[in-house]
Amino acid sequence: MPTTPGHAAGAAAQARRTGPKAGIAHAFDLVAETFGQSGDGFFTGLGTTLAAAAGLRPGDRVLDLGCGRGAVLFAAAAAIGPDGYAAGIDLSPAMVRAATADAARRGLRNVAIRVGDAEDPGYPARSFEAVLAGLMMFITPDPDAALTAVRRVLVPGGRFAMTTFGPAEPGWAAALNAALAFRQPHPDTVEDAADSTAKGTVKGGNGRFDTLQGIAGAMRRAGFTGVRTAELEHVATVADADQWWASVWASGRRAALERIPEQHREQARQAAFKVVEELRVDGRLTRRTVIRITTADSPADNPASDPPGPAPAR
Repeated sequence: MPTTPGHAAGAAAQARRTGPKAGIAHAFDLVAETFGQSGDGFFTGLGTTLAAAAGLRPGDRVLDLGCGRGAVLFAAAAAIGPDGYAAGIDLSPAMVRAATADAARRGLRNVAIRVGDAEDPGYPARSFEAVLAGLMMFITPDPDAALTAVRRVLVPGGRFAMTTFGPAEPGWAAALNAALAFRQPHPDTVEDAADSTAKGTVKGGNGRFDTLQGIAGAMRRAGFTGVRTAELEHVATVADADQWWASVWASGRRAALERIPEQHREQARQAAFKVVEELRVDGRLTRRTVIRITTADSPADNPASDPPGPAPAR
């Protein structure tokens, strides 16, 4: 198992070239420039909430898995202050470049971002007081490996916090499905890893995170204690079907949407818009998104940790 950032970067690069991780990296490379930049505060709000749920303290060392554009990572950096250290990893090189540029614009000196794999993050055991995972664990091809890696890099008594989606609104899913009915099948379906229609789950990926029981079971199997899950609802007003359409093209579903042949895209859009218009209530379009926040503790005598290694390079 790689135990240095350099080795881990090589392993992640190899993983991206083949299999489901190639699809995940590609899907988020496509949307890196616009991901989470709509100004509606959805991702930044969730980042702040997740950092607070983890109970971060000044001086903590924090790892953010699947950091994307940094919504969780930057909230964590603010919580731990200049004496702390926040590391972010993501399979998507384009996301890493965009987040690195964002961190530089913010003048953050206690943040490091690189390409990396949540299933093998490449840090020594007992490197972090907290590990965070915002809306990513359910699309990780091997979540058991990822959770095992989380325990390994946590100090005894460390905290893990993640967000996942609760039940999806069927109407909005039906609108997306109406468009995706026009797509060409992918020969190995790797792009479906980040697709909300994949495998019939809430948001694609591994269905064990669709239920509270599934979440608790996954955490217990990984050896975490004190598992707690709370739910919150994010309510957003959608101006019109065009705004919704732009938002799905700026999300992880873009890879699936791009498999709609160019000559059929207008037809697909119109099919989706027809469903969207049926969702109006008193002339308004509203989206309700249920978010689950799960927190857990690494045992004080964490057997998953090897003897402590050197601190992460700053």
